[in-house]
Amino acid sequence: MNVGRFLVFLFVELLLAPLSLVGMIAFLVKLKLDNQPKGISGTAYEPHWMRVLAHCVGTRSDECAYRLSQALPASSALITNLVAQPTAIAARISGYVPTLLSRPDKRPLSIMSMMGSRTAFFDDALENAQGDVQQVVILGSGWDTRAYEALRGWPNAIFEVDLPATLEAKINALDNAGIDRTHVTYVATDFDQTNWLAALQADGFDPDLRTFILWEGVTMYVSEDAIRATLTDVAGLAPGSRIAFDYFSREFINGEGRYRMLAAYAKFAIKLTYNEQFVFGVPMQPIANDAIAEFIFANGLAIDRFDMVGEDGGWSAVYGFASARTK
Repeated sequence: MNVGRFLVFLFVELLLAPLSLVGMIAFLVKLKLDNQPKGISGTAYEPHWMRVLAHCVGTRSDECAYRLSQALPASSALITNLVAQPTAIAARISGYVPTLLSRPDKRPLSIMSMMGSRTAFFDDALENAQGDVQQVVILGSGWDTRAYEALRGWPNAIFEVDLPATLEAKINALDNAGIDRTHVTYVATDFDQTNWLAALQADGFDPDLRTFILWEGVTMYVSEDAIRATLTDVAGLAPGSRIAFDYFSREFINGEGRYRMLAAYAKFAIKLTYNEQFVFGVPMQPIANDAIAEFIFANGLAIDRFDMVGEDGGWSAVYGFASARTK
């Protein structure tokens, strides 16, 4: 890291911090008064904001995320620019980009690169699958915009699945932002209450076609039974089908040992901010790769690729990414 550039970045960021603070306060007010009372996802904003920031600083192009942000229930054009532009200006002036907004290229991955690592993992998984599969499902789609960026012009079926209130809000925001969505089929369901696969089939999904399922930022908020049922359903799809997902460690979710204080703080912050809670994790001790491979195999799939935040076997092993395929 160039220390001089970092110091210039920090100076400009601090100088403009009051603007970012006003933007975040306005976002939180809209989140509490408009978003949450309607049952619209709050945690969907976390990866979304990171992608908007990455777009603004130039590390990951996502014009649709930037436009969508200006029309979402807890945001607006003013809020989006108050939150994102100070960091973008600091990056342009200094030539320094925070690790949080960069594509990571070193291992082990650090906690600071968690969101960038997550985005890169799913971007790569989708890119690698496009030439082999015949349909894509974005499961728990939230404010994901890959269907309107990476999959723009892709000739096969694309499905987005989420809770009814969140999907309705997204469709309205896409329309208000002028983003074409005619190539996407939207399917409303609840992982803990409804069979998502049955809901998909009712809207034209063909289980006999090779499918890629992108399941980002969902597992930590749903029950283990629902997760196992989802993986088992994927295992029954056409040969060559794949699913990519992320997860926290069970040790962290349960607040075991050294994670006790960190887990308590994270759960409190998520509950206070978004009125949602962590409920599920996959063991990452003693060997994270072995643990996720066994979990995936037990649910009828074979592990395809694995990556993680932290060092395997160490205290920093709190978050993982995996892709699996039909056997």
